[in-house]
Amino acid sequence: MAAMTSVMTSFLTTTTRNSISPFSSPSPSSSSPFSYMIIGSRRIKYINRFPLKTSPTDVLSSKFSEDEASPSPSGALDSGSDVVRRFYDGINSRNLSTVVDLIADDCVYEDLVFPQPFVGRKAILEFFEKFIYTISTDLQFAIDDISGEDTSAVGVTWHLEWKGKPFPFSKGCSFYRLKVVDGRRKIIYGRDIVEPAAKPGDFALVAIRSVTWLLQQFPQLAERF
Repeated sequence: MAAMTSVMTSFLTTTTRNSISPFSSPSPSSSSPFSYMIIGSRRIKYINRFPLKTSPTDVLSSKFSEDEASPSPSGALDSGSDVVRRFYDGINSRNLSTVVDLIADDCVYEDLVFPQPFVGRKAILEFFEKFIYTISTDLQFAIDDISGEDTSAVGVTWHLEWKGKPFPFSKGCSFYRLKVVDGRRKIIYGRDIVEPAAKPGDFALVAIRSVTWLLQQFPQLAERF
């Protein structure tokens, strides 16, 4: 997902030693970090090349059969962990039609590499539409562990694999909150945190201590955060 984009960005940054301009807020006039790295000054053409081909409603009606969209015959709801697993499976298979009905209309999807979250199912699907046309199918999410005790909140640890082998700088963790909408359990919030390519170690503690001291001396600075 967006997390895989940030992993690719970290990997390319480390191996090429090129600097990257600050990322802009995701919108039709901006691009993902990965597209910036690959497309460069032609990133606007990239956006036009891969528009969302159909609306979320059209995708659901044309590619998502009634049997797939309906709850199980027993009437039981899928567990939260089952919904999240299906979400990862849909992204790995690059099949958005299996993902559409797992996302609530008002879902908020936050990847901390971006300055702003993706708000609403349409915005989230538009990002994934561009994502699946950019990343090779050889790069896949592999779930390491997933919580299953709570049906409304699910935590996941994962890594990426390239043709079945671990990919560099690819460990991550995600959190999902779910709710029941129209008889189905859907994702209403997601957050991705990815392993950084640069690992500051003890320097991170020094930086935190320095910022804490600065705020103690000038508490008004906290209002700018």
